[in-house]
Amino acid sequence: MARKKMPPPPVHLTDKYYAYYDPATNQLLSVTNEKINLYTDYLEVDFDTYERLVTGREKFSDYLLGHIKTEDKTVLKLIPVVEQAYSFKNTMLEVISENKVKDPELIVEWHGVNKEWNFFVSSTAKGRLNVKLDSAKILFFIILESDYDFLIRTIVIDSQELLSQKCVGIPFTSEIENHIGKLSVASRLIFESQTLRIVNENN
Repeated sequence: MARKKMPPPPVHLTDKYYAYYDPATNQLLSVTNEKINLYTDYLEVDFDTYERLVTGREKFSDYLLGHIKTEDKTVLKLIPVVEQAYSFKNTMLEVISENKVKDPELIVEWHGVNKEWNFFVSSTAKGRLNVKLDSAKILFFIILESDYDFLIRTIVIDSQELLSQKCVGIPFTSEIENHIGKLSVASRLIFESQTLRIVNENN
């Protein structure tokens, strides 16, 4: 007597989808409907985004990962590259402003008396980023406050120097840097929270 053929097990449907990315470049590496051990850094995405990527309707290169500012903190999101071109403040760069963030990961200090920029990274951020950055260069852009497309200078700091020292000081190189009211500072959002601190003869 032939054995009764058992029906196949039901297909497991999930409501969680994962986008894995390279934290050094913010490039998308893989999307899955289950957690995998091949990569360590990921965030959850919706089904529509997952479907567009796995079916080839959109390419991985169409997206980047970036921290986007929401009120007093930043959150990690998957962002279409096309959308990033619309506004400077919504791209992978963000202006670092004076704010009331408690225990920020990064403090950029404009020191008018000493005529230098000082960069402080919290111990929490150092522990989180020490392996991920691995000798990368961290860029800070000094731009005109009234025109974000006007670049005054680029400050390049070795990540190991920034993470190993209490403070990294960079002297001013131009007259306009003495006038913080005319300037803005921007960086690629590696840090989850950041603030600008102004030190002059009056404080």
